[in-house]
Amino acid sequence: MAMAAKDAGTSKSNYISRIKEFSPNARMFLTYVFLISLNLGVYKVIFNLYILRLGYTEDFLGLILSLTAISTGVFSIPSAMICDRIGRKRTLLISCFLLIVSLIFIYNTTLKELLILFSILYGASSALNIVTGSTFMLENSKPYERMHLFSMYQVLYTAATMAGNIIGGALPELLARTTAMDPSGSLAYRITLLLSLLTIMISFLPLLKIHENENSIHRHKRSYVFKTLLRSGIIMKMIVVYSFFGMGWGLALPYFNVYLDVILNAGSEEIGVIFSVAEVLMMLVLLFLPTLTERFGKVRVTSLVQLLSIPFLVMFISTSAIWIAGFAYIMRSTLMNLANPVMNNFKLEIVTEEQRATVNSITWMTCYTFVGIGTYMGGRIMALGDYKLPFVITCGMYAGAAILYYVYFDRIEKDHNRNPAAET
Repeated sequence: MAMAAKDAGTSKSNYISRIKEFSPNARMFLTYVFLISLNLGVYKVIFNLYILRLGYTEDFLGLILSLTAISTGVFSIPSAMICDRIGRKRTLLISCFLLIVSLIFIYNTTLKELLILFSILYGASSALNIVTGSTFMLENSKPYERMHLFSMYQVLYTAATMAGNIIGGALPELLARTTAMDPSGSLAYRITLLLSLLTIMISFLPLLKIHENENSIHRHKRSYVFKTLLRSGIIMKMIVVYSFFGMGWGLALPYFNVYLDVILNAGSEEIGVIFSVAEVLMMLVLLFLPTLTERFGKVRVTSLVQLLSIPFLVMFISTSAIWIAGFAYIMRSTLMNLANPVMNNFKLEIVTEEQRATVNSITWMTCYTFVGIGTYMGGRIMALGDYKLPFVITCGMYAGAAILYYVYFDRIEKDHNRNPAAET
């Protein structure tokens, strides 16, 4: 008992010391992540329900969500080129600007064509941010602190998303109590979404304080790097794993709030609470992630948490009680999301510096393309009245991703740890 307490104390002290060593650029980036994630937290709770409140059906919701994801995938390769050509800071600033423009139009129109158009722009802006973020953290951290930085990124993302979940769930009710608005009507949801944009606007400030050395901007030939990577066995294995992962993600993840709303009759406030509790638990568990990966390895931890999340996904669709479904969602979300920072770190560690942005873009292009396909399929299936089938298929996809990830990369991780200089 005393030994366990001592180990926990040592782990906590080590974590704090690593955080104190983060570079100023890393700190500014984490501040930016926190601010834009507040907006995302509101979006996750409210947006799908808002589209349904406008009178559209699940298949149209699936269409615009899938187009967002597919455009994120398609624009990942150009994003890597832009990121290397103009630098990480400028790319993040452009992403932030396009994000605001796209969401302003999405939240202020009810026309199908405009919702589709600006959903595509939203996906493109997300690609710029996603491709740049992991590469920026890797380049602004030392090897011994890297897992701590990626974990802290996930902690702050989680904390901000949790706060956004609470705000997004509660604000429509608050607007109803102070005005004559219907708390479940589209207007209360629209105002909530528009107010959340303030956090993205503020996020420009920490980005402007980032200092990027012009000499660090990579202007090597992207087409050559891209062709080289596509001939790499490791990259092809990543593509296979991210295909399974993305398809499972797309089929289920965008529709948890829809399932709670339509099948279990949960209100936005209840959904916000469930989502926020999931973020709290995940934030706490993430603090132990560096210790887990150091002890068991990145690949084994990633595969294990994905497999452990599957029974809770089955539990989610097997009950009519909101509190059981809420518990299942919280456990599934916590376990599944532990894999993200580990996968992002590992894939960039095993390639050369000049390959990182391209590897990031290839994997995210694959993932989000299949997220888009899965999202469209999930929306179509639900529109036909079967709300459980997308989640069942997701179980199979996540199992496949977890098993393949272990089979493909466990040996590669061990070889890399013995010889860190080895590249693809």
